[in-house]
Amino acid sequence: MEGTRVHSSVKPMEGKCVRKWKVYPGRSKFCWDGRFMCAPDFSGFFCCLALVVVTGALFFARDCVYLASEVTPAIPVIGGLLFIFILGTLFRTTLTDPGVIPRATAEEVLDIEKQMTEQSQNSGQDAANGTYVYQAPRYKEVEIKGRKLKLTFCHTCQMFRPPRASHCSRCNNCVERFDHHCPMVGNCIGKRNYRYFYLFVTSTTIMCLYVLACNVAVIVLRSLKTNVGDAFKESIASVIEGVVCIGSLASVGGLACYHSYLVAMEMTTNEDIKGSHSSKRTKDNVNPFSHGSCFKNCCFIICGPQHASILDRRGFTYVPETSGTMQHTNDGIQHV
Repeated sequence: MEGTRVHSSVKPMEGKCVRKWKVYPGRSKFCWDGRFMCAPDFSGFFCCLALVVVTGALFFARDCVYLASEVTPAIPVIGGLLFIFILGTLFRTTLTDPGVIPRATAEEVLDIEKQMTEQSQNSGQDAANGTYVYQAPRYKEVEIKGRKLKLTFCHTCQMFRPPRASHCSRCNNCVERFDHHCPMVGNCIGKRNYRYFYLFVTSTTIMCLYVLACNVAVIVLRSLKTNVGDAFKESIASVIEGVVCIGSLASVGGLACYHSYLVAMEMTTNEDIKGSHSSKRTKDNVNPFSHGSCFKNCCFIICGPQHASILDRRGFTYVPETSGTMQHTNDGIQHV
């Protein structure tokens, strides 16, 4: 099937042996010796992390202390579990390979040319000298559950993208089941990290509602012991948290609702925007990736198996030792 990759062994050659992530041709950033990867523009991740940590610190230092003594100690426990879950899903979303597809090697490019030359000869014939010029085809067709889908040829990665994959211009990678590029978490959202992204936005929405309810409870309890004005003065931290939570609900809450719909339909943001499975186009335009019901779709996205990365980031390759300029090629190895 299209999109299946076979990692060929690297033939020994003269040069320096380095990890493949060090000569990776895309724009993704790697850390901890290639174990983690993220987008080049991950400044949004630090802003998001700071907002979560600062707001959480205010909540636990002020509201939780008051409510634990006045209401129940369970309030900070529940808040702590939610807070840890949010941080965990945020880091997993940002640092997980979203499903990057390795670029075609030189051998794979030649194989594609060999397979497709005959199809392109008729349109590429030179009438003057009778020679044929190879032109990379733009599409191939595959059939999934009775529906024909087009596989688009990526001229950057030199391969036909599998169904649902798309090329991210910011990261310069083809990503399996591409949903969107998210500056907020500093990574593409795709096949391997979508569930973490969805759990992050939904848990953040729940946490915002929880903190907001606690803010109201603190102000109400204090107003019962004094006047409302003094209660607000004593609850400045609660007011700040409430403003942040309301603003967050307007954005993250909307994302949670929208992606809940996408999860139930087993669609991606990219497919929804393009109307790939919209019944408005044709009556037979059924989503071939749906599992038959909203419940099954939700179970597959949230509880389904975690797919292994097909990007060999920590493998070894050889680069020539030279003082000259090194350039990236399609096989992901730098050459002079």
